[in-house]
Amino acid sequence: MRLKEKVKRIARANGIDYIGIAPVDRFIDAPVGHKPNDLLPAAASVISMGIRINLGPQLTQRIALANRKLRHISFSYRWFGYGMLNMYFLDRVAFLVTQLLEKDGHLALPLVASGVEDLKNIMAAFSNRHAAVAAGLGELGWNGLCLTPDVGPRARFVSVITTANLAPDPMYDGPRLCDPDRCRKLNQGMPICAAVCPVSSFSLDKTVEAVIGGRKFEYGWMNHFLCGFIGLGIHPQVLGPENMVVSKDASSRTGIKLSGEPPPEYTLESLFYGRGHFCGLCLLECPVGKPWQFDHIIGDITRR
Repeated sequence: MRLKEKVKRIARANGIDYIGIAPVDRFIDAPVGHKPNDLLPAAASVISMGIRINLGPQLTQRIALANRKLRHISFSYRWFGYGMLNMYFLDRVAFLVTQLLEKDGHLALPLVASGVEDLKNIMAAFSNRHAAVAAGLGELGWNGLCLTPDVGPRARFVSVITTANLAPDPMYDGPRLCDPDRCRKLNQGMPICAAVCPVSSFSLDKTVEAVIGGRKFEYGWMNHFLCGFIGLGIHPQVLGPENMVVSKDASSRTGIKLSGEPPPEYTLESLFYGRGHFCGLCLLECPVGKPWQFDHIIGDITRR
């Protein structure tokens, strides 16, 4: 059995839904310090693996964010939609694939599924999202997430960089998944991901261009501080709108700052869980691959 087939077999046997392989030359336009060869000299291939987020945790998160009184039920999403997928399944399979490759005589570097190692730029050492696109698992959406044809952005990814010269998979070349212009028409001039962001972290006029495998992708610029340190931790549904103010000297959609103190229940939750609420609305409400199974009940539940 070829090494590539062994890698895919062990990934599938450990709960992986998506797996693809990209040659390192597809990352030639990645930022300096974040290219595969910056992390592993002599790297030849990048293996990208992903897992779908189950529907139940998605549902409870949508309910919790729509109704402040039901915020306690979001813990399912924090763990089964984020923490467990990243820290157990994805990181574990990256470790197992690394073991397999090294037993075959190659060097391999597993990257954590979720991490912000570059604090200056608030970004990971290596982009699992861009790697997923390079490996043919989907395309970048306007929200900056990798959209797969079946579930859109509702998947988590991990990467393994290796010196093994594995046969690459083709990049996604199917129908366009993200259509920002259509999304704006459906949502009064704003892409849905930007409209639902509770801390307005997306810019409406500034974009980011990424070149992956010679293909250009453009997506909305995001204020990662607002998203990562405020949006994921202290949500306006928790603080209440009276504690969210807009700075007069800041741009219209990135000038939100906090005032006042969070209510006691937020402090207790933070101490107990050691984390925020993990918003995810740009992922949950994206129309690409949006689940239909619970749309007819979400309204009744959130009105409780």
